[in-house]
Amino acid sequence: MAAIVNWFINALNLWVAWIFRKRNVGLAIVAACCSVLLAIVSGNISVEANGVLGAVEAFKFSTSGGAEGVVQTAIAWAMLLGVAIGIGLAAHAYLQEMKEAGVKQVVVVELRGLVDTSDHPLIAAVPKGVKGRRIDALVDVRQLLTGPTPNIPAALAEIHHMQRNVRHVRGDTARAHVQVVAGGIMPVPLLFYSGVLLDDEGHVLLMDWERAQKLWKPLDEPDGGSRFIISEEPALQQSRAVVLAISASYRVDMDGIHATFPQIPVIHMELQGLAVNSSWSEEAQSQLTQQFLQKLGALANDGVETIHLVLAAPASLSIRFGMAYDGRNMPTLRCYQWNWGQIPPYEWSVQMPAHQHEAAVYVQTPTHEVTTG
Repeated sequence: MAAIVNWFINALNLWVAWIFRKRNVGLAIVAACCSVLLAIVSGNISVEANGVLGAVEAFKFSTSGGAEGVVQTAIAWAMLLGVAIGIGLAAHAYLQEMKEAGVKQVVVVELRGLVDTSDHPLIAAVPKGVKGRRIDALVDVRQLLTGPTPNIPAALAEIHHMQRNVRHVRGDTARAHVQVVAGGIMPVPLLFYSGVLLDDEGHVLLMDWERAQKLWKPLDEPDGGSRFIISEEPALQQSRAVVLAISASYRVDMDGIHATFPQIPVIHMELQGLAVNSSWSEEAQSQLTQQFLQKLGALANDGVETIHLVLAAPASLSIRFGMAYDGRNMPTLRCYQWNWGQIPPYEWSVQMPAHQHEAAVYVQTPTHEVTTG
């Protein structure tokens, strides 16, 4: 039943997109004028050609003559003029699109860290509606993250270069002519940090990896209306450090949180109707990001200095949250990685930079730190 509903929703989205598609005015004029000409010709009208180079007598439309013939001939000439104008407008629009496509750039940032997506690169999945020359800005840190001892500091350094690489491939092209498309599969702290860096690159179109079908998909489904339900532990206003736990795909490990942060109050933001592989709406993610921002602002107003972020979310939402975070005006934020069977369960984190040109810092979670906040 769910598959049928999803198919119907996708078909409806395609129909709406086709109805409200960008239309070529020139082609519309040609179609309308041709329709009128066909209507005239279909009414027992003869068409005579009197000389190829004649200006007025090139075509003569007539029925039985008289005033009716004069009117129909005038309409026919007007429609022929409309066809010529429409062809000119269509040609002009086509040339403009070709010119814009030559100027515009689409910088594709694929963050490859956990899954080998080389057979299905993100650059090959960019929607056709995104116009411009595709430029690959792949960030591949899989070799640094595989094995028993992942090299997180080296991975952070490689990700930090992403911002420089994007600006290098963009060159002198104005930001208005550059569209950044991003998506990836990495540990959540690295995705969040990538979002912090991408925030300085203007508008970013996010895509996500569909695990079941093993392909990249845009976030083009309708907003289902699910939002975060927020619960807080007492004595929050007296603490300078808090744990902000966000369940947006899986439910976070609350026992692991209390084991890692035994003396720090916890705020839990849990998505209504929590489900894996269900966040495919741009509008829904924007609303969830707004809730995240509001909570960060409220914590800053309460005097909180450090936020220990425990985030279980889709990759695209993790990147979007990173794009929303501003270390210059918000509390210091550490985004944690959960590892099953480790003590403590949230064994390391990435501390986000407070200023634009600073780099993120890898932090191993010590027992004495988490007990004091």
